[in-house]
Amino acid sequence: MIKNIQVISKHSQVKELGNSLKFDMLRELIRGAATCQQLADAFGCSKQKAHYNLAKLLEEGLISVEEDPANGKEVYYRASAKNYVLDFSLGEHLTGSSLNNRGVIDKILEEEYKLHLSAIAAKLIKESLRLSARQKLLVVTGKYNFPLVEKILLEAGRLNIRVSVIYQDAQLLQAKYEEYSLTAFKADYDNFNRLLKQHDAYLNLNGEARFVELKDVEKQQIRSQAYEESHKIIRSRQIRVAMMPGLLLDTLSEHTIESELQFWQALDVDYGKLRESTLQICEYYSDAKALRLSKQSGELSFQKERVLAECGSFTQHNCQSPVINYPGGEVLILPKSGSANGIIEGEIGYAFGDKIIKPRLTIVNGEIAEYSAAENEDLLQKAIESGGEDGRKLALLCVGTNPNVSLSNIDISYAQKSSGIVSLWWGDNRFSGGNIKGACEWFILMEQAKLCKIEGD
Repeated sequence: MIKNIQVISKHSQVKELGNSLKFDMLRELIRGAATCQQLADAFGCSKQKAHYNLAKLLEEGLISVEEDPANGKEVYYRASAKNYVLDFSLGEHLTGSSLNNRGVIDKILEEEYKLHLSAIAAKLIKESLRLSARQKLLVVTGKYNFPLVEKILLEAGRLNIRVSVIYQDAQLLQAKYEEYSLTAFKADYDNFNRLLKQHDAYLNLNGEARFVELKDVEKQQIRSQAYEESHKIIRSRQIRVAMMPGLLLDTLSEHTIESELQFWQALDVDYGKLRESTLQICEYYSDAKALRLSKQSGELSFQKERVLAECGSFTQHNCQSPVINYPGGEVLILPKSGSANGIIEGEIGYAFGDKIIKPRLTIVNGEIAEYSAAENEDLLQKAIESGGEDGRKLALLCVGTNPNVSLSNIDISYAQKSSGIVSLWWGDNRFSGGNIKGACEWFILMEQAKLCKIEGD
């Protein structure tokens, strides 16, 4: 299968493409497959010369061969990718313009897949956040998600919506966590809360935050107090809050493009249908007093406190979640404090930007009593310990409802939105009406798990 992109990173590849005939042949093979004789005819050279040049391109992995399905004897050549990009690390010592990796990725998504950031930004403003003229939007972003922020600024300007932007990339977050004095650290959060009071919606696109750990205990306490103040402001002013935990990476690779393609397809969803399906599931579980989550490897039972709908957009429904996480599509179930008991195993867990393979948890009275994992068990331990005094308490159970989320290559932080996936989530659940103040957010995913009402309870 032809790839979206191939990075030319070897001197030998650059050398071969310095030959005009090889370069022209590759361009022709990007347009479509061809035989050696067809290429010889097209470029007015002998079949032997065409074959020699094709062999060199094959040797460098720039093209591939395939047999004619109608005639197994005829060999067709085709390009290995739709786009070839020179790795500029080959010339790091040179000055001048550098490659715009983000621009290359956006061009591929727009031209090959007809996905446009500007259209998606407009959809987020009008159909998801539901902002109107003269309202105010506060955005926190880092480096990687700034391309989306630029489109949001343009669309907001057209709609007469005022946008304030706070920029915090990984380097700035690291400095704030490690170098700021306690006074400066507190002042930074106080300033954010002053800004928050002045806005109608808050959009957090600071995905870098999931990779930067705050270790200072005193600063953790300051942050926790600031979060409590933020919650009060959000509740009292009814501010719409949306977050996107992942990143728009600018690494030129097939994996990056496939992951982004899946994310944008999941985000470019029909919000009307997603609202309908999510609310339908939400209402089904709303009348249950107790629920049981079961898999072949175990089961977990708990009493239900509350059910919320996270539809990827804001609704007037009484089950509407006050916070949405893009690309959207989840039913959030808040267990009664201390009611969850059982043993459950997930396919994968996710904490601090890394994967935990086959985490297995024993939960007693709502807290993790024992745990293990096939891989990265130390990461599981770190997540629990980083959560503070509530780090072992189960915060939420989530049911994915987004039909456009693919599990094959998407950023794992979005996978819990996938229709048919059930996840267990640890962290601060006060936004949903709970009382758990876990300082570390992490979760485990379960495929083919059944969530049932417990009859008679």
